[in-house]
Amino acid sequence: MLLAGCATPRGAYDATEVPAPRWRAGDVWVYRRTDLYTKLPTGIVTRDVAADAPGVRLVTRDAAGRILREAEYESPGIMVSGTLSEDGPVTGTLRPPLEVYAFPLVAGKRWRQTLTRTDASDLRHYMTAAVDIEGWENVRVADRDYRALVIRRRFRLGPKDSFNRTVYRTELEWYAPEVRGAARLRVYEDLAPWGRGTSTGSRFVCELQSFRLT
Repeated sequence: MLLAGCATPRGAYDATEVPAPRWRAGDVWVYRRTDLYTKLPTGIVTRDVAADAPGVRLVTRDAAGRILREAEYESPGIMVSGTLSEDGPVTGTLRPPLEVYAFPLVAGKRWRQTLTRTDASDLRHYMTAAVDIEGWENVRVADRDYRALVIRRRFRLGPKDSFNRTVYRTELEWYAPEVRGAARLRVYEDLAPWGRGTSTGSRFVCELQSFRLT
């Protein structure tokens, strides 16, 4: 977790500001997911905008249609509730809302948050978030090149419930303005039970295969 969080910043500086996108019902992004332990593909996942008013609801499903993640945004980038990790899973209502993206995005921008996550059992968990926009890189996925901002997020999500261990999550995202979302996303998770050290959790990368914007 420390190595993922303290890595050397990536990308080149460019003062270009990226405004908030307009996510609309019917927008779809299709990703190929690969396990970073085995380097083997684990299937296709689809992310779509299921609703866009009064807030935005994003749903991620596997190839069989099973919901992996679901999130509610009061506006693009500002998440008020949903799934934060598939481990468990870790879900909840967030106060204050989580700034997944603090638009406008620009290289060098960073923000920090302390939040409360209230789960389905009405248990409240302490949570932190630290986000850094590092710079611009060209990323090639599915034989196509995208210009993308590299965004590094580090989360302390708290335990899944009152009996389970704390989940730490680091995301490295290549946000491509052209697609209004991630061209590539790497995820590293670690689990820290009380008094027993840290164990390794999920490790995977999702790479954009296709998208449709309305």
